[in-house]
Amino acid sequence: MTLEDGTVWPLPIVLDVSPEKAGNLNLHEKAGLRDPTGRLIGAIEVEEIYKYHNSDVVTGVFGTDDRDHPGVRDFYDREDFLVGGEIYVFDEERYNEADLLPKETRVLFEHHGWETVVGFQTRNAPHRAHEYIQKSGAELVDGLLIQPKLGQKKEGDYRDEVILGAYRSLLDNYYPDDRATLSVFPSKMNYAGPRETVFDALVRKNQACTHFIIDQDHASVGDYYGGFEAQSIFRELTEIGIQPLFYNYSFYCRQCDGMTSQKICPHEKDHQVHPSGTKIREMIQSGSEPSEKIMSPEVAQFVMEVDDPFVNRTEATEGET
Repeated sequence: MTLEDGTVWPLPIVLDVSPEKAGNLNLHEKAGLRDPTGRLIGAIEVEEIYKYHNSDVVTGVFGTDDRDHPGVRDFYDREDFLVGGEIYVFDEERYNEADLLPKETRVLFEHHGWETVVGFQTRNAPHRAHEYIQKSGAELVDGLLIQPKLGQKKEGDYRDEVILGAYRSLLDNYYPDDRATLSVFPSKMNYAGPRETVFDALVRKNQACTHFIIDQDHASVGDYYGGFEAQSIFRELTEIGIQPLFYNYSFYCRQCDGMTSQKICPHEKDHQVHPSGTKIREMIQSGSEPSEKIMSPEVAQFVMEVDDPFVNRTEATEGET
């Protein structure tokens, strides 16, 4: 969970190369870094070239070596050698116009007069439970940064443009302009559950957030992690410079006549309407618009108007390779 100097760092960010490529690199010399199109975008000062045991990596990071886990499968598909060294970036790349660099969010927060800011990350279009915990967190601070993770995802996840458009609909209709803002975090999903949650918190710290919202099943997939492991892992850490805010399962309660959570709602389950992400996606795929009890009408309408809102198998497979 740490680098050698004790800095909390839960996920390895590595550069894998083939044996042939490794044989062509020289220590203490620079090598070019290119994007998938072949464009030169930076360089690395080669300090280390080494083999690694991916079985040890996946068990430590993901808690499993099951290849059905998309993050595990991705690691097993990597090349045999890793290259380490200082990175030089020629140009500051942006994923899209909503990609605010940390130096820009800091200026933006200062412009708004926000001394405390809570960050929220998601890989889904927003449902009412997301909206509920965002607003609950925002009550405690000066501002809210909503930052969807955009990039490679698994089959069935929302497409990037759907996530971004849905959140713009939510912000336009349900948030005051001077209390919330939208950026994006361009990064592939690792689906590493608790460890990825810590990583995501550190990213928001770098964006100048003082708090970070963590609900159940953050960055998880399937049944590989317990519902609240993403929260309990923070008890194992030293201070990381950002305050986690933990939230329980949220839902609409007919008896309460509003959004609430298991922590504060006393009513039986038959009064509860849970905005399950899986069920919402199934409804959208079948052409059924989600109820306003589980998704705000403007958001549901936007998603329903998209012809193909979800990543298909071919795209997910191409992303992995």
